Amino acid sequence: MLHAGCKVGHQVRLKFPVASLVGRGIHRPEGNEIMPWYYANNNQRLGPVSDSEFARLVREKIIREDTLVWRHGMADWKPYAEVAAALPPPEMPPVSPVTSPAGEPQWSGALSNSELNVIRGILPARLNYAGFWVRVLAKCVDSFILSVIVMIVSDAMGIRPDFPSMHSLAEVFRFLNQMSAEQLNQYLEQMRGVGRVALIVGLAYNWFFLRRFSATPGKLLLGIKVVRSDGSRLSHGRIVARYFAEMLNQFIMFVGYLTAAFDREKRAMHDFICDTRVVKKAKE
Repeated sequence: MLHAGCKVGHQVRLKFPVASLVGRGIHRPEGNEIMPWYYANNNQRLGPVSDSEFARLVREKIIREDTLVWRHGMADWKPYAEVAAALPPPEMPPVSPVTSPAGEPQWSGALSNSELNVIRGILPARLNYAGFWVRVLAKCVDSFILSVIVMIVSDAMGIRPDFPSMHSLAEVFRFLNQMSAEQLNQYLEQMRGVGRVALIVGLAYNWFFLRRFSATPGKLLLGIKVVRSDGSRLSHGRIVARYFAEMLNQFIMFVGYLTAAFDREKRAMHDFICDTRVVKKAKE
């Protein structure tokens, strides 16, 4: 007979002898006949259910790892987690060939293009990360372009300092020592003006090219681009955040760039902060 409510520790232990099945009109299966499953829920025995129905209950989390289950051949009820490893994998429905209008055999289990696109949207993108040195070269190209733009804009605004020709560090110190306090303050104010121009020009440069092409001119030249970790394009806000995160390198002696040489996904410090990746562009 079925005994419910016999507790062992905090677990309800149920006894379900085979003899009680016969007495209830449930006959013992023979040969390869599918054996019914029983399971306990809220201290109540439920079942029998077939193998396919049992698998559905597991998929829908109705039967969990700690749910007590029983079938013929088991001496006692056990948690599903203890018997799951011994169960065979679920059988896949058979796939039958279908003849296309052109007379070519097709498989009814084949996925359509729309279904494949849905799967591609779910699966994580496989990214081909750009190496450290190609990123360094792209950065050099962009830095040169930006310096030319900043120089032109600063000249147009009349704020670029007029440096004399100096070829050594000693000449630089001699030049600074000869400057009066007023000249030094004027020079520093001009430098601050150039810094503001560089900040605005750099932000506009990165925002325009990353938003339109996912790459700055230096990266376009070398066939690399900036994307999210899932391969998607950067939003407006993430482009701006990445630009200012990259500026943090100036305060740590540009060490943040070096992480791209050792990281498996070739991420620099600002890539870690903004969840971005620099990858090689796919060949068309």
